[in-house]
Amino acid sequence: MQLTTDEIESGKLNENNLEQATQTLCNEGFVVLDKVLEQSWVQKVKAAVSEELKAKYEGAEEDLARTRHHGGVESPLKTPFMDPLIIENPLVFQILKQVLGDRFFGCLPYGCNTVFPGSENQNVHRDCGHIFPEVKDPMPPLMVVVNISLDEFTAENGATEVWPGSHLLVDGSTDETARLRIPPARYSDLSSEQTLMSAGSIVLRDMRTWHRGMPNTSDQPRTMLSVVYYRQYFLPDNFMVSLNEDELSQFSDQAKLVFRLRQTKS
Repeated sequence: MQLTTDEIESGKLNENNLEQATQTLCNEGFVVLDKVLEQSWVQKVKAAVSEELKAKYEGAEEDLARTRHHGGVESPLKTPFMDPLIIENPLVFQILKQVLGDRFFGCLPYGCNTVFPGSENQNVHRDCGHIFPEVKDPMPPLMVVVNISLDEFTAENGATEVWPGSHLLVDGSTDETARLRIPPARYSDLSSEQTLMSAGSIVLRDMRTWHRGMPNTSDQPRTMLSVVYYRQYFLPDNFMVSLNEDELSQFSDQAKLVFRLRQTKS
């Protein structure tokens, strides 16, 4: 969906677009906020991610081959990876509060997912299953992943394929519950679409939604950031992230609360 210039500059969705984004996420399993981040900002973050990818994968062709040229890195706990536009984006948080409740939480470090040239189809899968797979009526969303595109997503570079509404389909077998992989007989007759979008776009996806990475036939990697948020009831009793004073100082009070951050005890 397209946001207005006022919404992007203020970091606040108007009432109609907030309702549309929320309903689209709940009904379709994902919603795309197209081109909401400045291209200069996108290029800065992309350059930092590219350095991390180079350090991990340079000379590691065999590792990439084992994963069909789908890879990625974990975000270092430093600038620009901890930029508020990534981990506490106000447009995203408005939607998450509607879908997951006020006390949702997130986990750090987050992921940076990359599809390299020469990649193959992934298996169709969910990123998380239904909390009660034996119940035939789907529960409300429990986990939402927020993807930030650092490249334009095209059919040529492997834009993610998704099955709208598939988050509402309960598991078809115990194997599907255990492996989160969707057999072809379940998805082949259903409509799917690729998330074609500009660099600097944001996708919110219910993690039960069926999807897969697609072949990258271009000569450049295609990268996105992936931050996962949870409904508060999924919070483990002992979940806290301990950081030293310098690390903790870069986070706002809101980020400290959402990501359950605290200072390491001396």
